[in-house]
Amino acid sequence: MKTWRLLLCAWLCLALQALAAEPLVVAVNNNDRPFGWMNDKGEPTGFSVDIAKALCKAMNRECRLQPAAFADFIPGVASGRFDFVVANILRTPEREKLVDFSDRFWRSSSTFVGQPGVVKAISRQELKGKTVAVQKGAVQERYLRELYGDVATIDTYASNAERNAALAAGKADLMLGSTMSHFAFMTAKGGERFEIIGEPIYDGGLGGDVAIPLTKGRNDLRQAINAAMTAILRDGTYARINNAYFPAGVF
Repeated sequence: MKTWRLLLCAWLCLALQALAAEPLVVAVNNNDRPFGWMNDKGEPTGFSVDIAKALCKAMNRECRLQPAAFADFIPGVASGRFDFVVANILRTPEREKLVDFSDRFWRSSSTFVGQPGVVKAISRQELKGKTVAVQKGAVQERYLRELYGDVATIDTYASNAERNAALAAGKADLMLGSTMSHFAFMTAKGGERFEIIGEPIYDGGLGGDVAIPLTKGRNDLRQAINAAMTAILRDGTYARINNAYFPAGVF
């Protein structure tokens, strides 16, 4: 009996070690510059991708990056298909009902972008009859529908890249999204003729803490992510990644 118990204990220890060694599945943006996109080699790259790699290294964990569409992030975490997501996801009360969140990843705001003179200001009167492009499922979509859905046409797109392309092609008068996402668009070919219209928006759920969603109840993982974030902030890794994509600090 004693031998049997020893064998069982040894087997359980090996099983737990194997489980701990399994790579973490980390979802990242697949089409949202500068946060995450696929490069010419078909590899994920971008600000969020580099941060994800840095966090995994700081946690001393092997991770498998899984490029995914924005709309799949929260459902994927809630169902356990992804261990966590490093992307442009605001921490909101609605999302906290479905997933847990890490501490802050960076701070976000939202802005409208369009050609100069398309509207004089952002108001119901000015947006009447206009078409506004937005990423489907983003907090900006809800904001637009609540405030302007009865006066403007709200067109949704699966990714920010498709939203940007719609504006560039003249299919929309304006677009609404993350200020930092717009920076990449307006500094790339085809985006130079557009400008930010109005002031950055922080209220209405359009600004605040961008955090890392993870499956509910994974407190050990949440603590590990928070500790890793603190580590890369202190050793300069976060700053180096930040400066490779943005002209100013985003944390």
